[in-house]
Amino acid sequence: MKDPLVSIIIPNYNHSRYLKQRIDSVLNQSFQDFELIILDDCSTDNSRTVIEEYTSSNKVSHIIFNEKNSGSTFIQWQKGFSLAKGKYIWIAESDDYADLTFLEKLVSLLENNYNCQIAFSCSYTIDENGSVLANDWDRNKMAKGIYSKFEGSEFIKARMLFNNSIYNASMVVFRKSILDKIDNRFMDFSYCGDWFFWYKICLQGTVIRHNEKLNYFRQHFSKVSPKAEALGKRFLEGKFVLKEMFKDLELKPIQEKVIIGRLLKKIHSSNLFECKELKGKVMSDAILFFGFGKSSVIFYELDKIFNFSKLSITKSRHL
Repeated sequence: MKDPLVSIIIPNYNHSRYLKQRIDSVLNQSFQDFELIILDDCSTDNSRTVIEEYTSSNKVSHIIFNEKNSGSTFIQWQKGFSLAKGKYIWIAESDDYADLTFLEKLVSLLENNYNCQIAFSCSYTIDENGSVLANDWDRNKMAKGIYSKFEGSEFIKARMLFNNSIYNASMVVFRKSILDKIDNRFMDFSYCGDWFFWYKICLQGTVIRHNEKLNYFRQHFSKVSPKAEALGKRFLEGKFVLKEMFKDLELKPIQEKVIIGRLLKKIHSSNLFECKELKGKVMSDAILFFGFGKSSVIFYELDKIFNFSKLSITKSRHL
């Protein structure tokens, strides 16, 4: 029996409320050459009951229930990678769901663009009840055509240095073979491992974005993100990702200063910290780590107008 073209990994922890919709949106894809790997990280809700309804599906190759919680979605990703037999991998987060043409459209892009290592779609954000929210995280209304293709390092400079434009694993399909070139340090992070992982893949070739919204990214109170934001992990961990990007992209000091200016501005303007004291500590930590003070915020604002850095900030955020 031949291997499937795509391995789909659903890492789950306490998402029983959303799990059936997620699994059904995978099994009912218009593209059917796939295996499904379901990993449960010792859930305490009734996720096991929901998952066991799918044991007889011929698409499900593995169902694994951890006896002890791993404490990290990125450790679960790695476990899924070790089991995957497909040419491509889709990490379908357990609280999201997909348009039924998601795989068909993204796999086609990868199959027809051999230097492309990663393809992702745009996304709707939805609330816990599935209603589409007004906020648009994609910022690509000016994009022309069904899809946009980018050279990897240029995509990182435009869309990964200032924000992680690949903000949800469920929106991505990537080549399994690229894992041989990606080290496992993404598992060292509790919050920013995805940002580190995606940018490392983007470095290896071209990047394709399907400009249609084919993914539904759910926002709810039990997500890891709000808790991590309150503790400042986006900045405390993110500084290590940025430092690695600076090295990989061989950025000039002037470019680094602009990026740090943006980072400090985001710290200052964030209202998500659990207290002002923590915000102050995170700000001081970033200044000490990078060696650029608050004056870099002014430099960043000027660069948006004059583009000293050649990063084309104003233009790039809408590519």
